[in-house]
Amino acid sequence: MGSGFGMGTDGSRPFPPDGAWRWNGTGWVAVVGADSAAVATGGALRRVPGFRTRVPWKMAVAAVAYLGMGGIALIVLVAIVAGAIGAATGGFTPKRSPVAQGVSTPSTDQIPAPQSPSPTPIASPSPPPVAVPSAKPSPRPSPKPSPKPSPKPPPVKSTCGAPTNPWGYNFCGGQYIYSPAAAFCSYFRCIASFWTSTNGYVDQCVDGTYSHSGGRSGACSHHGGERRPLYRP
Repeated sequence: MGSGFGMGTDGSRPFPPDGAWRWNGTGWVAVVGADSAAVATGGALRRVPGFRTRVPWKMAVAAVAYLGMGGIALIVLVAIVAGAIGAATGGFTPKRSPVAQGVSTPSTDQIPAPQSPSPTPIASPSPPPVAVPSAKPSPRPSPKPSPKPSPKPPPVKSTCGAPTNPWGYNFCGGQYIYSPAAAFCSYFRCIASFWTSTNGYVDQCVDGTYSHSGGRSGACSHHGGERRPLYRP
């Protein structure tokens, strides 16, 4: 191209100093319309330190640095303007403390002397109430049951000399005993053949034994003969 084109920072290609040209990959072409404005703006940025290299991270660092410096300059400008306004209004008026405005410090003569507290009377402990034991009612003696009179045994009937027995067998009189009780010989002294010779009534032999053949021939033949019959009531 012409002599007005320079070389790029990496030495790969020249670039136009006025920003009116752009590189299309094979050669420089003229920028027309909006492209010319963008190229012109890009050419202006290439003159700012930090944007000349066209390296992305370097351009980002440069943008942050320029923004920071712009913010600091804005803060300084605001501080200058505020100081000028304050000097024009006569400065800030300090606030008065409440004590200085309306409260007066009392003098030593006005402070009342502290009064000693009156002693608090100590209440003497009252004696605990003594529990009076209540009188316990004396237990009433339970009435003793009166003993029931025992029944009197029936009067023992006379057997007229016969041994005592539960059936009332006697010599006083009554009916002949043809069928004596099974336990007869437990109360009367029977002969050996008492329960084998049962063909008569019960009578007493002369020797005091009892036979079951009373009124028959040969009764009490080995015991002295018959003495008297035994009766039932």
